[in-house]
Amino acid sequence: MTFNYNKKNAKCMWCKRIQNPHPDYSYETIPTKIFTSKKGRKIELCYSCFENEKDISKENDILFKKNLDLKLESLKLLNI
Repeated sequence: MTFNYNKKNAKCMWCKRIQNPHPDYSYETIPTKIFTSKKGRKIELCYSCFENEKDISKENDILFKKNLDLKLESLKLLNI
């Protein structure tokens, strides 16, 4: 799986980070990848949030793409 590095205006839709948290790369934007949810939504996630969502999907036996829709809808309801 390839994540984009140094993407202009990179921002994780879950954690809202824009800067790379690693101290050696603090001058770079956060590496992100755009995923397509089951409903066709484009969701930009950093590597850390991707790993968390992948684990949650596996633990709850939910397809990763469906889990993205569930999380996005929950965040919208909470107005986050």
